[in-house]
Amino acid sequence: MATMKDVAHQAGVSVATVSRVINNTTYVEPGTRERVEKAMRALNYRRNLTALALTKRCGNMLGLLTGNWADPFFSLLARGVEKVARQNETKLMVCNGRHQAELEKAALDFLINQGCEAIVAYVSRMSEADILRYAAHTPGLVIINRYVPAIANRCVWLDNISASQIATNYLIENGHRKIAYITADLPIDDRKLRLEGYYNAMAHAGITIDNDWIISAPFNEKGGEQAAEKLLNRRTNFTAALTFNDVMAAGMMRFLHRRKINLPEQLSIVGFDNIVTAQYLYPPLTTIHNPIEKMAQRAANMALHLSAKKELPPQMNMFSGELIIRESVSLIE
Repeated sequence: MATMKDVAHQAGVSVATVSRVINNTTYVEPGTRERVEKAMRALNYRRNLTALALTKRCGNMLGLLTGNWADPFFSLLARGVEKVARQNETKLMVCNGRHQAELEKAALDFLINQGCEAIVAYVSRMSEADILRYAAHTPGLVIINRYVPAIANRCVWLDNISASQIATNYLIENGHRKIAYITADLPIDDRKLRLEGYYNAMAHAGITIDNDWIISAPFNEKGGEQAAEKLLNRRTNFTAALTFNDVMAAGMMRFLHRRKINLPEQLSIVGFDNIVTAQYLYPPLTTIHNPIEKMAQRAANMALHLSAKKELPPQMNMFSGELIIRESVSLIE
């Protein structure tokens, strides 16, 4: 097992500096702190961090690692966890991983070192091997919105394949066959699984998909605008589009309105997540309801149970999406 001396040697600093970084007692230059934290991760020093954090732990701290505070999806996730924290009179500490593996690791290290025994973690970019290492040393760690088979009983996730199939089938049932899929530009599980659902539904309907029917962009409003421009530049005369999430759909709709494209007469759109603003778009957005707030409550309760060494009740932790029909899809006769 690595020692502080090993970390100091690898980072090229003194043992005292390593101690200051771990205990956060005095100011350490950001560059130096980064070298020390990188050395600790490389040497798997979080085991010692966990032991050291025991002196701070009081069993009354719930940690949340989220993805992007600017995304309404993560606001719903945080609201679900916060509700459970309030119900249990537990302090809540929140970190942001920004869909970057190294930041996700650093955030987990921080939460553990601050005394969080129960943690709900949205980790989209970390490898399964790293997730399993953290899970082995943090019994109260629960993964949300991702399925890791080796710790399935500590995961809460959405059936993305089925949800995407439902959305695609709805467009097909309304007469659409040239359906574009606007997806995320990051290699995360949600992207792969939702695309799989789209492919399954299209294949079942006997529809051949060309490569240019799949458009990747950042999964935010700006990415939606970029995707809409790409869609209009493609030679295919699309009648409909599915989007990875509602904020991409919002960006697309804004861009298309500016180009004088009539929605849904000229292009039908189906989103994903059912964020609050989806019903206020023009036209109101048909979308898949993602029960992330309920999922977050389930995950938070599980984390608190596990950290208290209580047995989890028998339950299915895979949730299903629900089609919310509004006015953004037209019927093709």
